[in-house]
Amino acid sequence: MFRVSGFIFRLRPFGLARYSTLSGNSNSVVDYLIHSLNFSKQDAIFLSSKGNVTHLISTINSDLVVTILKNYGLNNTQIKQIVYCAPRILNSKPTKTLEPKVRVFKELGLSGSDLVRLIKKNPTILWRGLHSQIIPFLDCVRKLVGSNENVINAIINSNRFSFSHQKMRIPPTNISLLQNYGLSNERIIKFVVTYPNQLLVNPNLLKSSLSYVEDKLGISRDLGNFIHAVPVVLFNTDSQIKKKMQIFSSFGWSDYEIATLLRAQPNCLNFTESYLSDKLKYFMKELNYTPSVLIRNTHFWTLSLEKRIKPRNQVFNILKEKELVKDKPSFATIVKISEPKFLCFLKSFENHVPRLCDTYMNSIMSFKCE
Repeated sequence: MFRVSGFIFRLRPFGLARYSTLSGNSNSVVDYLIHSLNFSKQDAIFLSSKGNVTHLISTINSDLVVTILKNYGLNNTQIKQIVYCAPRILNSKPTKTLEPKVRVFKELGLSGSDLVRLIKKNPTILWRGLHSQIIPFLDCVRKLVGSNENVINAIINSNRFSFSHQKMRIPPTNISLLQNYGLSNERIIKFVVTYPNQLLVNPNLLKSSLSYVEDKLGISRDLGNFIHAVPVVLFNTDSQIKKKMQIFSSFGWSDYEIATLLRAQPNCLNFTESYLSDKLKYFMKELNYTPSVLIRNTHFWTLSLEKRIKPRNQVFNILKEKELVKDKPSFATIVKISEPKFLCFLKSFENHVPRLCDTYMNSIMSFKCE
C-alpha cells in the first residue's frame, strides 16, 4: 500500500501474481477484462479487438488505473462503463496523467456519474493535455457561465477537446451577437452550457443562422426554443431543411402546422429524412394521429421507434384488448415514462397477463432486429 497525491493504492495479489506482464498478448487482455473487471467473454473479446487495447502494459499499471477510479468514488459498474467506452484508459499513465485529471475534475465538483457521462460523450478527453487543453478550456467556459455546475454541463456537452485550446476559445464576437439579438445573460449562459461547440463557429455563420431561424423558420428570438433552433440551422444547409419540411408536406401537413411544430420542437430538423418519414408513417398511418396530436406531444419525436414507441404500443394494445386500461393512462403518457416505471406498470398487470414484462422485452428485441 502506498499514497500518491492523496490517493491510497492497494495492489491486488491476484492481478500481480497472474498477469504481471501482458505485452502483446490479446488473450491476456481478454482474461484481464473477464477476471479483473467482470466483463462477459463476448464484451472482452470485442474490446480487445477494437485496436486501441490489443495489449496491456502490465496489470500493475491497469490495477492502478482502476484503483484511482475507485478512490474517486466510482463503483465497479461505472468503471466498466468507462473502460467499455475508452478501453485505452487501462494503458494510461496512472499517476502522471490520469490522477491529475481526475483531481481537477473532482475539485470542479464532477461526480462519479458525471465523469461517466463525460467520457461516454467524449472519451478523447482522457488523452488531451491537462495544462495545454483541458484547464484553458475550463477557464474560458467559467468566465462565461460562472458556476462550476454550469462548467460541468458545458464540458459534458462539448466534444471539441480534440482541438488546441486556442481553437476552443469561444469568439467574443459570438457572445456580442447573442447580446445584440436581445438574449438575456441567463439565456446566453444556457446557450453556452448546452451548445458550447456551436459557439466556436465563425461569427458570420452564427449571424446568418440567427437571421435564418427568425426570418425563414418563423421562430421569434423571444421564444425559449430560439436558442435550440440556432444549432439546428448551423449544421443543416438550406436545401436539407427544405427537403425535411417537404416530407411533412407529403403527409398532408400545412405550412402553419409545420411552423408550429418547429417552434415547439426545432430539433425535428436534426433528424434524417428517413427517420422523419418512418415516424410520420407510423404515427399517421398506423396510429391515425393527426398533426395537432404530434405537435402537442413533442416527446414523440425524440423517442426511438424500435426501442420505445413500437414495443410499448404493442403491450399497451394487449392491455386495452383485455380492457385492463381505458382512457387513462394515455399512450402519450405511457411512452414518456422512464423504463423502470414502465416495467413496474406492466408488473401490476401480471396477475391478469402472465409474463407481460417478458413480452415487452422480447418485442424490443424483435423491433430492433427489423
